[in-house]
Order: sequence, then structure tokens, then C-alpha cells
Amino acid sequence: MSFEHITGGYVLAGFHEVIYTEGTKTAMLARQAKLDEEGSKKRQWRVSSTMFTHFRHDVDCGPMKELAHLYDKDAEEKYGRLTAKQILMQELEATGMV
Repeated sequence: MSFEHITGGYVLAGFHEVIYTEGTKTAMLARQAKLDEEGSKKRQWRVSSTMFTHFRHDVDCGPMKELAHLYDKDAEEKYGRLTAKQILMQELEATGMV
């Protein structure tokens, strides 16, 4: 979110969620059973590559003036002058982690 803020919304924050449902479990067990029937030595595996970064807590993450040509005039009002910690706390509150 902080990167979205400093770019005035030009680069939007991504959404990351990992869900393990009963459907996922059923599919995984069915695949495992098929591999076992075939006598396969293959293993099930999953690769995920996500990088999370954070600015130091006191960094001003308001839209950067140097990037003003990339965002509209409403971005400064929408994103405001928040520190990285304030943005993090908003996200933690929104996800019920505070």
C-alpha cells in the first residue's frame, strides 16, 4: 500500500490471499491418490513468489512531487500525507489483525 501512496495511485497495490478450502483439499487428495495408483514417485509441490517490502515506520508516504505527472490532482487529497506506520496500521485494522 505504501508504494501505491507514494505514486499517487499510479501503481496500485496488489492483493494477496491464500485460501485452503475443502475443495482444494479434495483436489489435492484425488491427485495424490492418482499418483499413488500409477506408482509415481512424483511429489506434489507449489511455487509461489511474493515479495513484501516496507518503508521505515516514519517515512512520509504521501504522493511524491517528482511523480506528479503520473497521477491526477485528486491523488494528494485521496492519499494524503501518511507515514508508513499509519498505512500499515490501516491495513492491519482493515484485515482484523490489530
